[in-house]
Formats: sequence, C-alpha cells, structure tokens
Amino acid sequence: MYQSPVAFEAPLPPRMFFAEDAAALEQQRVFEATWQMVGLASSIREPGQYLSTDIGRVPVVVRNFDGQLIALKNVCAHRHCSLVVSAHGKSEKLKCPYHGWEYGADGRTRRIPAARNFPDFDRERYKLPAFPLEQCGDLLFVRLIDNGPSLREWLGDLYGRFEKWTSLPYGKHAVTRTISLPVNWKIPIEGSLESYHIPEVHPQTFGEDPGESKSEHSLAKYTTSFFTAFNTPRLIDKLLKVYERFILTILGATFDPSYEHHHVFPNLLISHTSSLTLVQTVRPVTCDTCITEVRQYSRQSLRNNPISRGTAFLWGRFLSALTLKILKEDISIFSHVQRGERAATERSILGRCEERLFAFEKFIDDQIREGSESSAATTAGTRSELCESAWSCTDATCNTEVR
Repeated sequence: MYQSPVAFEAPLPPRMFFAEDAAALEQQRVFEATWQMVGLASSIREPGQYLSTDIGRVPVVVRNFDGQLIALKNVCAHRHCSLVVSAHGKSEKLKCPYHGWEYGADGRTRRIPAARNFPDFDRERYKLPAFPLEQCGDLLFVRLIDNGPSLREWLGDLYGRFEKWTSLPYGKHAVTRTISLPVNWKIPIEGSLESYHIPEVHPQTFGEDPGESKSEHSLAKYTTSFFTAFNTPRLIDKLLKVYERFILTILGATFDPSYEHHHVFPNLLISHTSSLTLVQTVRPVTCDTCITEVRQYSRQSLRNNPISRGTAFLWGRFLSALTLKILKEDISIFSHVQRGERAATERSILGRCEERLFAFEKFIDDQIREGSESSAATTAGTRSELCESAWSCTDATCNTEVR
C-alpha cells in the first residue's frame, strides 16, 4: 500500500535539473555532507590496492595499507597533483607521480626527495586529510565530514540486508557496468523510484505495474523502499519463475517471488531478488551529465560441486544480459525528460504512487535549505522564515552564494 492519501507538487523546481549554480549547491550541501558508496572492499583486498573517486568537489583515494583500509584526500600537499590518477590500481607506495612525495596511512609524508629544500617542514600541518570510512558487507562508504549519523544509523534496518546480499556465501560481485549519461543525476534516480512507468517503458521485460494492492512503500529518514511480488498473468513470466525455482534448487537456495528496491539518500539504489542484487550509484559530473555504475552480485551456490557452480555462473550471465536490457529501456527515456525540464515552467506533479520521489526531492530540498540557513545565521542571525527556495533566493539577509 502507498502511505500518502494525496498527490504532491514536487519540492524541486525544474531548474534544479539543469542550472549550474544548483548543481554546485548540490555538490557542496548534498554530496559533501552525506555517506557516499565509493567502491567494493573485494576490489582492494590486497595491500597496496586502491580505488579513487570524487565526492562532490573533493578527490578521494581509498587504499589498503597492510590490511587497513584508509580514505585520504587524493591531493599531494606539495604542488596539489593527484596522488593516484586511475580509478583502480595497485602500487608499492602512495607516491605523487609529479615529484615523488610519499605518504603513509596517517597521511603524513614518509619521504620527500631532496628534503633539504624544505627546511623545517611541518609534517603534521601538511598531512593528507583523512575521512570517515565504514563498510557494510562488500560496500565501502566514505563521508567528508566528521559529524553526523553513523553508517548503521544512516542505513537503518537495511544495514543487515545489504551486508548479507553483498557477502559470501550469499552473493558475489560478478560484473560492474559504467555508463555515462547526458542527463542530470536526479533523472535516473527518480526513474527507479516508481513502477508507474513500467507499462510504457518495460512492456516486454516487466510487463505491468503491480499497482497499490501488490506494493508496499517504506519511507524512513534517509532511505525509502519498495516491496512487491511480480505475479503477472503472462505465460513467459510464469515459465521464468518455474525455471528460476529450478535453478535455485540446484544452487541449494530457496526461491522467493518477492522483489525489493531500496534508495539510500542521495544516490545509492539497491534492488534484490532471490537470484541477484544490483547496487547502483549515480554521480553528477556537470549540471546535465552524470555517471552511473551498476554492480551485480550473483547468488552463489551453497553446494560445492561443479554442476552447481557452473549453473550459478551461467544463471548470472543470463541475469546480467537481462539487466542490461532493462537499463537500456530506462536510458532511452531519460534524455527526453532532460529536454522537458529545460522547457518546464511549473514543478512536476507527483501521484500517490510516486511518493518515494517526493521523499527524495524533499531530502535534497532540506539539505540545501539547512546549508543556506547555516550560512545566513553566520552573517545575519536567526531568520524567522525560510527563503522560498535556497537556489533562487532574493532575500538580502540570506547568504546562498556558491562557495
């Protein structure tokens, strides 16, 4: 069942989907202030392995220092060159490729070539900033700020689910797809938060919208969830379920017809069935471009024999192809939404079935307003009212410029 008895006007105005100043505010007040899923622990299990990404405007490297995973700012203190330049890799030392400065797990310099040129160098002052790093199953999360909810608090009741689904013996990372999209990052997020579009966009893959009677929405402080069981009347769906049940029996697992989809604010999406788990992130690049990474965790065999292991591998390959088809169906509509946002003069209308979109946009709205209030309080004291919107503010007492 849906929770809201009414439809909504979207909290965000259309310009939040294409304006450069709005995108800059989101980088600062949304991405740089929240937990971000940056990669997989299984990809840096060996000492010296690392991964790098950007969180908002800040480049970050997560490196395995002799078994300890540490998140540091990926900027050399000397002349500000990136310490690592690839998304993944392995190196004997964390060393700047420009002048060879080396750093340890505590962020302090370990070696400076021709150090006599830097007399009285203050290693403490110029150490690399370190960031909070937490792990849930195979998923690594980094946050740029020290204060705020722990990862367990942020994920709430979903923590245990994610931990199980992305860990052996239940699930194993099988493939990652990285796709660049010419749209604002919120468009693919919102496309995943409702099943209303299924009959038009996914008539062959999903078939029909399960509707309110077969749906359950959960709305928490930092997450929203959707639960259903796709019991469509199509013969192909019935045959696939019989086949999936047979496959899972070979794997020693139990078939469950339910489907779960979870959104962790702001940009992490996790969907789950008996056979696979998809972990998707969407990261803004500019105001109207983004990168999405979709990581598939395939159900593993609980029986240690060649037939069962081979079945798990082939079933995972089939599901990977199906996932790609569904992604392409969604992507086909996104550019049309982006074009429409630029021409829109009114906010979107959200139906009861789209209440998860409302919760998401309200979170973005709240994050930006809270940042605006903090800036304004510093310069003008406490205000009695919020500005109509923090990204189009004309109140002279409200300091909302992009910093």
